[in-house]
Amino acid sequence: MSEPEAVTQISRRSLVAGAGAAAAGLAVVGPSAALAAAAVRPRRAARVIVGGHVFTGTGRGGGEAVAIGSDGRIQAVGSTREIKRMADRRTEVVHADGGTIMAGIHDGHMHPLGAAEQAMNPSLGNVSMTVADLQATLQGFLDESAAKEPDGWLQVTDWSPVGLLPAGTVAHRSMLDALKTSRPIYLQGSDFHNAWVNSRALALAGIDRSTPNPPGGEIVRDGSGEPTGLLKDTAQDLVGRVIPPPSRAELEAAYADTLAYLLSLGITSFLDAASGEDSLKWYAELRSAGHLLQQVTPALRLSNKLTKHPQQAAEWLAGLRKKYGDVPGLHVTTTKVFVDGVIEYPAQTAALLTPYLDEDGKPTKNRGDLYLSSKEYQRLAVVLDKAGWQLHSHAIGDRAVRVSLDAYEAAVNANGRSARRHRHTIAHLQLVHPADYPRFADTGTLACMQLQWAVRDEWTLDALRPFIGEERFRRLYPARSLQRAGARLVGGSDWPVDPLRPFNQIATAMDRTWYAAVPRPLLAEEGLSRSAALTMHTAGSAYQLHEGSRGTVAPGKVADLIVVDRNLERSGARAIRAASVRTTLVGGRVVYDADSSEGRRRARTGAALAAAAGRRAPHSCCG
Repeated sequence: MSEPEAVTQISRRSLVAGAGAAAAGLAVVGPSAALAAAAVRPRRAARVIVGGHVFTGTGRGGGEAVAIGSDGRIQAVGSTREIKRMADRRTEVVHADGGTIMAGIHDGHMHPLGAAEQAMNPSLGNVSMTVADLQATLQGFLDESAAKEPDGWLQVTDWSPVGLLPAGTVAHRSMLDALKTSRPIYLQGSDFHNAWVNSRALALAGIDRSTPNPPGGEIVRDGSGEPTGLLKDTAQDLVGRVIPPPSRAELEAAYADTLAYLLSLGITSFLDAASGEDSLKWYAELRSAGHLLQQVTPALRLSNKLTKHPQQAAEWLAGLRKKYGDVPGLHVTTTKVFVDGVIEYPAQTAALLTPYLDEDGKPTKNRGDLYLSSKEYQRLAVVLDKAGWQLHSHAIGDRAVRVSLDAYEAAVNANGRSARRHRHTIAHLQLVHPADYPRFADTGTLACMQLQWAVRDEWTLDALRPFIGEERFRRLYPARSLQRAGARLVGGSDWPVDPLRPFNQIATAMDRTWYAAVPRPLLAEEGLSRSAALTMHTAGSAYQLHEGSRGTVAPGKVADLIVVDRNLERSGARAIRAASVRTTLVGGRVVYDADSSEGRRRARTGAALAAAAGRRAPHSCCG
């Protein structure tokens, strides 16, 4: 069989112009003498990616090229010379141009539909500012939308709950009431655990001094008992539910743009970390309309009430699985449980084993909030595990992490070691007690971490360090310690709580810094190797998502692949941080090409979406 002739590159893809007849043969891994031997005539590939550096994610060496069959699965990994032997004039060629060929990014924890909705509103960018500067910015938003006077809502995203200057300034409705408007105003905190509203919004929601706190939330009040305009956790819903929603046409367009944006960043599978039935309906419609090409695992959020009634929770979940479980690419396998809140001042609702400190470093009486007791979570975990559900816990504080581990251990004890197959997960893990590190491996619990947070910034230094003390501060985001203890690590962005920058996530997992703005690392000893950081965002997250046929580059795996603009395995953290995706394939089909006109259009749309729903400042916290 003759070698294919050199091909003419069209964008980054073309058809092989040379020879190479198809023939039966087995796919093999790596540069292989068997594949190269003249006696072996490999099957024709429908598509090949050549001229790159393959990161397999399996721990084995890669090669330079990948062959993909007409079934959308990987046929072989090898040298460019070997893989070209599987091509003929009908084969499409993707040129990696010396970049990395790797599995698509699997995001283990994000909120894409929420990001799409958030991008429909103006953003404060999660930056710190004085009250006067904030008021000037908000007045500008009001003036730009003056046609909505006097009753149209002003919704603003990415307000930093710890960002009012000077430090220690506490938000109050009077600051919003001073604006020149009669419109209701709702500022969504960038942590999604705090909102700030004006008096008009409180009145429309029927919130006054007599309104009780909802379960799992707080209406912050002043010394006289009047609401201040600050709403924590589920109390945000009291106002959120009276805000008119966008039209369905507006939502569909926003969701479609968002899903396309994910593909441009190389995200081929993801977990939607707080879904309800409406999310399932939308994903089914988006799949039917051709907008949703990724694999999606919606983590179905249990209400505070359902967490305390396990059998009712199981019945509710079973109904949703029956209704939506057959939607292609939609994996109705997972439920979301909020165990605590957030750790930073002023919220301090994350559940800690020992109390928060006051500004003088003395212990307070506050250990944060558990949104369900340890016994309640154990009962829930046993029932849902037996029913075949994967549990995905939001746990920030070390007490919430321990409660989650206790629940998963109870499921293993009650239902047998087979419970490990469900791959129960704890997300965030901002603070973990060292005694609990080995329990992840013991119970088969996955550690889903958002390591863009693991930097020295106002959240960790100003809003956290003084209130937890040095000993606990030295245990923040213990990625390397967990890995050393045998935990399987999973990567997630928590977008739009944090920016959607997959390669920054990977780089920060390595060096625990954020661009040149934050040059000193946060606990450098907890940084991961390059291979571990790449793996946690591909094979690690794929494991969490039960994507057994994805996440690594090996024969037989589904060809959900990306081509990155540089050789990541020879790049340091700074270079990885600057990496970009040139091509994305789903099921072996090119769905994003940065050099095409459609790719350039998506880049423009994505830039607008990132500016609206992302953060200019690093690290908020968590959903």
